[in-house]
Amino acid sequence: MVRMRADIPDKIYYSISEVSEYTGVEPHVLRYWETKFSRLRPKRVGGNQRKYSRADLEVLFQIIDLLYEQGYTLEGAEKKLATGASQIEVEATPEGLQREVSLLKREIEGILEVMS
Repeated sequence: MVRMRADIPDKIYYSISEVSEYTGVEPHVLRYWETKFSRLRPKRVGGNQRKYSRADLEVLFQIIDLLYEQGYTLEGAEKKLATGASQIEVEATPEGLQREVSLLKREIEGILEVMS
């Protein structure tokens, strides 16, 4: 099971430079991965800037695990992600569920803010 790092701040959106810092993956690689992984689709705002959600970060950590830890190819990692075989599990504790609800609420609020 892939878990988010605890030191990543809880925000609605992250810039590509922040995501690069948190994941250790260069921005040009992140942009390339957008073309290879269907589940990785950061929002585009303003001058076409990428804004990554917490869900995008979770997908990135899954990709990193599949590529660098498990040794998948790009195509193999995409197939694994597309079939849902590498889903992140939610902690079945009140705290874990509350955290997930809170993150979903913040993400919905962010989407509504972008839409208005």
